[in-house]
Amino acid sequence: MTNSSLNLVAFLKGRMAEMSVPAPAGSFLASPLFHMVLRGDAKLPLDRVEEVGSVIGVDGGQLFRMAARQFYDEDAIRLFERMLGTPMTKEEQKWLYEIRSAADSPVGEPSAMAKRLVRALVNASV
Repeated sequence: MTNSSLNLVAFLKGRMAEMSVPAPAGSFLASPLFHMVLRGDAKLPLDRVEEVGSVIGVDGGQLFRMAARQFYDEDAIRLFERMLGTPMTKEEQKWLYEIRSAADSPVGEPSAMAKRLVRALVNASV
């Protein structure tokens, strides 16, 4: 088992231990394959990451990056991140949605005033 797999297994086991309720019946987390992943006998399928992240309450992007490291080396992961752009958290996606929904037309480059306003809003919400 690689370090990437060990890190993912430890992370998943930790989150599962924190859950106060068992995995929902019929979900991937109740499947034999997921139990194999927890034992380190199988890799977490990338197409199941979103479901797992949702059930255990973690950021899907973070979990996806951890799971991808089971299949790809660090050079490949960096290439994917460069080619696919900077990952966004759910919170950042919500900010972007609000900006786009407030605009009547395509959003241009932020002015100095807009930058100061965003910084004030972010600092006020912390």
